[in-house]
Amino acid sequence: MSNTPTERNVVREVQSVENYDPMAKQKAAAKLSRIPVKVEQAEVLKKPDWIRVKAGSPTTRFYEIKDILRANKLVTVCEEASCPNIGECFGKGTATFMIMGDKCTRRCPFCDVGHGRPDPLDVNEPDNLARPLRSSN
Repeated sequence: MSNTPTERNVVREVQSVENYDPMAKQKAAAKLSRIPVKVEQAEVLKKPDWIRVKAGSPTTRFYEIKDILRANKLVTVCEEASCPNIGECFGKGTATFMIMGDKCTRRCPFCDVGHGRPDPLDVNEPDNLARPLRSSN
């Protein structure tokens, strides 16, 4: 299994004991299927127009921040949690990093961050995280 986020095994459907993969990143129904308290999946309602936010625009730092993250193999809560304010934060040069991988060991049903057993630590992560900070000074 590869360690790049685009190639990592992501499971979104309900898992049983037989097909459970603790190393896979569990999202959506897979994340909720193994918690002891069952969460009711109600109909997903359409969001009102006023709540919609615009994605990052080329006139902000949005794409610059995304490029820095990809170049340094960094993971943010903003992206993993599908934060609706990502355009605003990245546009202003702000990001909240996830350390020690892109999986959370908790399984909160209200959060969109993938759950699973952590991958092996990236020994280069501290340097990758510090590199953009050093170059901006």
